[in-house]
Amino acid sequence: MKVFLTGATSLLGRTVAQQMLLRGDTVTTYQRSASGLDTSEVLGDIRNREQVLTASRGHDAVLHLAALVAPRPKWSAAYSINVDGTTNARAAAEHCGRFVHISSPSVAFHGTPSMGATSEVASYSGRDRYTSTKVLAERLVLDNPRVPTVVVRPHLVWGPGDEQLVGRVISRALQGRLALPDHGRALVDSTYVDDAAAAIVAALDATAYDGPALGRAWTVTGNDPRPVAELVQGILRAANISKKIRSVPAPIAKRLGTILEHTWPGSEPPLTAFAAQQLSMAHWFDQREVQSVLQWTPLVSVEAGLLRLAASFN
Repeated sequence: MKVFLTGATSLLGRTVAQQMLLRGDTVTTYQRSASGLDTSEVLGDIRNREQVLTASRGHDAVLHLAALVAPRPKWSAAYSINVDGTTNARAAAEHCGRFVHISSPSVAFHGTPSMGATSEVASYSGRDRYTSTKVLAERLVLDNPRVPTVVVRPHLVWGPGDEQLVGRVISRALQGRLALPDHGRALVDSTYVDDAAAAIVAALDATAYDGPALGRAWTVTGNDPRPVAELVQGILRAANISKKIRSVPAPIAKRLGTILEHTWPGSEPPLTAFAAQQLSMAHWFDQREVQSVLQWTPLVSVEAGLLRLAASFN
């Protein structure tokens, strides 16, 4: 299969590309900077429609992972990349024939815990710009798709080389700014990067036939929920960092996040109200249907993932 993959410089994008290469697929990656992967590569901007359409020509499917992931992006930047970019990727897929779009479970977040939830409709209506634009992107992907289409929402992806969860935990700890709402008691699902990538590859395979996966969004996780503090402490131990994690009452964390969003001078405040809410609430998902439909099962437990993470620091 010839696959056009956007966003290969991300940890997840790179891992998806590597898994597809290992099984013998032909992969062309598309992003703004070199990925270093052994693939055909086109450097370009997902916002450039003609460039995307030209680069994708001759492929069998589009895997769209490119996105602007940031705690406080400008609305114009988030919209142009996450929404307009997805519009371009969908247009490319309509020429290629199959489409897998990578979304986020946060699109169904309503400020309440998710305990045993399935993939609910993308209806987030808060102020987080990344999530708001991902809602719009997912809606346009699933609005009357013209080719076999599957949306995958990987939850809290991590592993060696991760700059989103692992990188931020380590950075906050070294700066003495690591704190968790309510002692990090909230039970959360996470997904080791190899398992998240395998789910995306399985979703691509599901577009080859008229099955129940099509036209829907699927939340995928490692199906191994742990308290936030346990995962964070495991990351610090893997990185050989001995730091105490402070606790902040959840309401205070949310208020502090709101203040920092408006006053922090840099582009990435140490906390946002949205992040404080998510860290203080349970998020674990019923995986029975998605595993059955995608014919996929996660293989890496939290303990096994932490061992791999520790090895990457040695």
